[in-house]
Amino acid sequence: DARQKLALWRYDYNNVRPHSSLGNKTPAEARRALELPDSYAPGALAPPETDDYQQARLSL
Repeated sequence: DARQKLALWRYDYNNVRPHSSLGNKTPAEARRALELPDSYAPGALAPPETDDYQQARLSL
């Protein structure tokens, strides 16, 4: 009985009750807003913008 009550409370807390610290969204809504779409792929790094770039050499 206690486990069932805890499960119901947890569901309500995460999926029903808005939280002011999350902009009056539920934790589930806030998490969905942070998830990246499946089609997301980060872009390549941009090359240096200046021609003054020099490679550092390591001497041992």
